[in-house]
Amino acid sequence: MSDLSILESRMNYGAVWILAKRELMSFWRSKSRIISSLVQSLLFLFVFGAGITGSVTIDGVIIDPRAFAGSGVAAIVILFTGIFGGMSVFRDKMFGFMKELLVAPVSRKTLMFGRTLGIALQTLMQVAIVIGLGIAIGYFGYDLSLIWRFMLILPIALLASIGIVGLGLIISSRLRDMQSFGLIQTFIVMPMFWLSGALIPFPPEFQIVTMLNPFSYSVDLFRFVLLGVSVFEIWLDIIVVVGFSTILILIGARSFNKMEVS
Repeated sequence: MSDLSILESRMNYGAVWILAKRELMSFWRSKSRIISSLVQSLLFLFVFGAGITGSVTIDGVIIDPRAFAGSGVAAIVILFTGIFGGMSVFRDKMFGFMKELLVAPVSRKTLMFGRTLGIALQTLMQVAIVIGLGIAIGYFGYDLSLIWRFMLILPIALLASIGIVGLGLIISSRLRDMQSFGLIQTFIVMPMFWLSGALIPFPPEFQIVTMLNPFSYSVDLFRFVLLGVSVFEIWLDIIVVVGFSTILILIGARSFNKMEVS
């Protein structure tokens, strides 16, 4: 096997972390992004928390509408941050940075996993901020169990975000112009958002709609950890979230490997 073939198949874990660190530092140094994510999260928390009148019932258990909205907003952060973070590959293609990465002495697999890990960790930071805000303003009550619930939600958020980033990579590797961006947002992101049951408590007869949306299971898993209630069986949530993330990240890796940069 030639040196080039070995290089193309080898995973460089040091480079993976450097690329992931680049994404994290880019987010941390952009104070406008941090402030906008905080303001947007607070806006969602207050608007939807106050907009849902009366109590919400899940599996026969009455839930405070603020807790319902808070857990949903935390999950929605994964969807928007993850998928648009994955689509930032298209931005790098436009401005030429992707060309510089592709000529680096590392495999495309290393580049893809480094980018995915960085965006997933960036998403994780924003999820932690949203849940922390929800806890601070009393949306989830004040209970010592929130400490371990908060710690447990982080690996779940990381797993869910990996799949969403994979979806973003699939889209960005096939995009050819910015005009396609609006169509993707309309036909992929928004249906996953509104039909997940994250912010709107659907009646039981509409449960089939949420079942067809794979992101609904991530939302449901979030609610189980934070609130102790769920619409679906927990084993089903875990299977769908793990399967969805695995399939999308594998397809995303394949798309990234075949991506052409002009």
